[in-house]
Amino acid sequence: MKVRVASAGTGKTTSLVLRYLELVGAGTPLRRIAGVTFTRTAAAELRQRVGDAVRELLREGSYLEVGYRLRETERPAFEEALRELEGATLSTIHGFMRTCLALVAPTMGLDPDLRSLGEWEAGAMFEEELRGLLLLAERPEHGLHAAAELLGRGAVELAVRLFQQRSLSERFIPDDSEISRALVALFESAYKRFEVRLGAALLPPSEVERKALLMARTAVAVRRLAGRYRVVLVDEFQDVNPLQGQFFELLEAGDMQVEVVGDPKQSIYGFRNADVEVFRRAMAAGQMLPPLRETRRHARVVARFLNRLTGVLAENQLGFGKAEAPEVEVAGPQAQRAGRVELHWLAGDAPIAKLREQEAQVLAERLAELHRTHGYAFRDMAVLARSYKGLEQVEQALLAGGIPYVLLQGRGYFERLEIRDLYHALRVGVDARGLSLAAWLRSPFGQLELEAVNAVLRAEQPLEALAANHPEAHARLERIQQAVRGTPVAALKTLIREPFIAGRRYVDFLGARARENVDALLFTVAQQPPGDLEILLERLQLLSRQADAGDVPQSGEGVQLLTVHRAKGLEWPLVAVFDAARMLPPLNEPLLVHPEEATVSLAGSAGFDETKARVKARQQAESYRLLYVAASRPREVLLVTGSAKGERGSGWLPVFERLELGPGARPFDRPEFVLQTHPYRPLSSAPALRVLPAAPGLEPAAWIDRRFRRHPHPPVQSPSGLKDDDGNGEPLPVSDPDEGERLPGRATTVGTLVHYAISQNWSASNPLHLDNLQAQEVMFPYRADEQEDILAEVRELLAGYQRLLGRELASLASRAEDFPELPMAMAQGNTVWQGIIDRLYRVGSTWVLEDYKTDREIRPERYHFQLATYVEAVRRVRRVEPRVQLIYLREGRVVEIPRTTLEAAYAAETLGPPA
Repeated sequence: MKVRVASAGTGKTTSLVLRYLELVGAGTPLRRIAGVTFTRTAAAELRQRVGDAVRELLREGSYLEVGYRLRETERPAFEEALRELEGATLSTIHGFMRTCLALVAPTMGLDPDLRSLGEWEAGAMFEEELRGLLLLAERPEHGLHAAAELLGRGAVELAVRLFQQRSLSERFIPDDSEISRALVALFESAYKRFEVRLGAALLPPSEVERKALLMARTAVAVRRLAGRYRVVLVDEFQDVNPLQGQFFELLEAGDMQVEVVGDPKQSIYGFRNADVEVFRRAMAAGQMLPPLRETRRHARVVARFLNRLTGVLAENQLGFGKAEAPEVEVAGPQAQRAGRVELHWLAGDAPIAKLREQEAQVLAERLAELHRTHGYAFRDMAVLARSYKGLEQVEQALLAGGIPYVLLQGRGYFERLEIRDLYHALRVGVDARGLSLAAWLRSPFGQLELEAVNAVLRAEQPLEALAANHPEAHARLERIQQAVRGTPVAALKTLIREPFIAGRRYVDFLGARARENVDALLFTVAQQPPGDLEILLERLQLLSRQADAGDVPQSGEGVQLLTVHRAKGLEWPLVAVFDAARMLPPLNEPLLVHPEEATVSLAGSAGFDETKARVKARQQAESYRLLYVAASRPREVLLVTGSAKGERGSGWLPVFERLELGPGARPFDRPEFVLQTHPYRPLSSAPALRVLPAAPGLEPAAWIDRRFRRHPHPPVQSPSGLKDDDGNGEPLPVSDPDEGERLPGRATTVGTLVHYAISQNWSASNPLHLDNLQAQEVMFPYRADEQEDILAEVRELLAGYQRLLGRELASLASRAEDFPELPMAMAQGNTVWQGIIDRLYRVGSTWVLEDYKTDREIRPERYHFQLATYVEAVRRVRRVEPRVQLIYLREGRVVEIPRTTLEAAYAAETLGPPA
């Protein structure tokens, strides 16, 4: 196998086009060359580039100045290549595998008319087979009964997780624990049923890989393929998964010439099962071609910075080695441009959320300044972040500064209101009950007010009530019920485009952005139509729970916002990298597959800790490669920002410190390189962002200088979230593993179990109650020994609570009314406060509001506003004034909070800052 390393911007696609010309010129017909790349877009671009190169060669006699020169004896070969171009094999990896399988289908026992199946639909089919198998395994005599009993309620989730990782290995091997063996046995049995269901013609991507591997091991099939293709050129080889890598290795062993090109420094798709070790294995065993060293993307200063960055990372084996990081030289027009690099750090002891807020403001200020003084158009700028959480902060800063922006890949597409409207409309067409009926009645399809919706839902026969009181809405429901009897695509078209809502179409109720999303949904479903409506509904529900399901690109012009992963393969004149100090997300998976050995380990099983360490090391290495990808996107200006709290450096900051360019380095400001550390300053005293002047000749509107008042709280807020570990009034971070934020840990698990046990009046001495606590979902991530340790702490806290009952706390028997875990929601100004009151009860004529704390420190002041909000909600609804008590369970102490203290805390927060 021939292997070439091509760093970012060094003309990898151009090198592939030149290789096509060399092969055709040497006598290999274009039809005998297979071009394989990672995406359909890249494959289409490669086809276009090859065609343009052949035409230029035939017209001009050469391709590029120092590229390829045509000899007249070669002209017939290139004329033939031009005729064969449309039928030539230039496709994705899976597309190439399908083409090969179709060529030898009878040999492999397959239908030559292979049909594609989406991975999401394959997952749904596997889960159906799995659930059916578990139903059979409920019988004690079934062979999997013991395995199903051992895995318990987590069996489906764990087996589905394993199914999603099947591109890592042809076969999974359990570690030495009984629970891992049970999971692998269950998975293999369900997988066999799944394969039978697929039959000989239906193949999702991962099954294409497995069938292709089997084909590559079949001598007669490989001979047939070798007779069809002489050379296979593979692009982006750093992004292949282990099964794909084995496939190409077997083709090479079968006397097919395989040449691969890629950049290990840009291997960032581990979450899609890509494995950079496949490329490294090819480098070690194959013939290394000279690396591409000339970058025609980067200006001089940007290229020097990248060389220094890759040198330090390679020297310290952070993500890649020296052989994978050759120095590059600037060539072409970019060699005449100096370029610019700016590093801006925010440092201070303020909460990290406040630092990042100011960091976003600094970034917005620099973009506005570079636009004003250097002439960069906003459409030529991009801001990259490691997470969508970071992009949200950048959005706010750009909006405040009057800077136009475009979110290229937003989050939560399948949770958007217009998509959920269509989901619920399809669902009521199948079964007009429950939550979907309520949502549909409020949507543009139903158009009922809340009071009318409530009346319909409370009726004994909701549909009869709807027909009697709202006949127009009922007629629309009947139209939808009729539409869903057809195909899913036809049903969607009816919902979206048919004017049955009082003469209007559903899209007529939407703005431009929402219309784009609805069109994208229809296009997606039409491309891969599901077998029936239930499969489509299941898919939409599944995707609505996935954090990485983004929406379609926005239209318009402005600074482009996207994650680093989405930016790979793209470039802009100016690129800003935001939040360079963001930490890696914690690894809290209950199931892990060993990267090298394909050993399956579950939390608490034999090899779990060792596998977790390997997986974490790989994630860390990929994080450094992600930094290289981000830093290599700009052509002329690279702008990096990050926030450091105190002296702690996290995320990519340690890399910049190795470069002696971190927050502690001596600042400097040169025309081509800026390094500056900004001290934290509260935004209330920060200078306002520069407002860009209006276009000449336009009369500004009278309201142009007005500003919306910044509300102190978001539209919906939990009163318990208005504090953090430092007690400084900062909301707690969101528990979001995709964004790397803090997740509920052991202390949160203990608190959750204790609060639930108290609400159920459970006893610390009752084994049945403790067994129920151990079966709660929050315990799933923990090993058996960790669960026992947590339960021991829960028992101790519950026992402390029980000792207080009848003494400092009123006994349960003395309470005339008792409401544990009481939900509350209350509007105050621009914010709706919602939360859970631990306990509200009445003894005689006295009402008591209790809040249970498992804190190790007694600091009542942290909870004054939370309790004041609860009291205000009780006062509004029940017209009573409860006595308020904080119960610190570890100390067995009851702290009563005075009414005046609560009133002061409530007034301070809800009134907000002065206008």
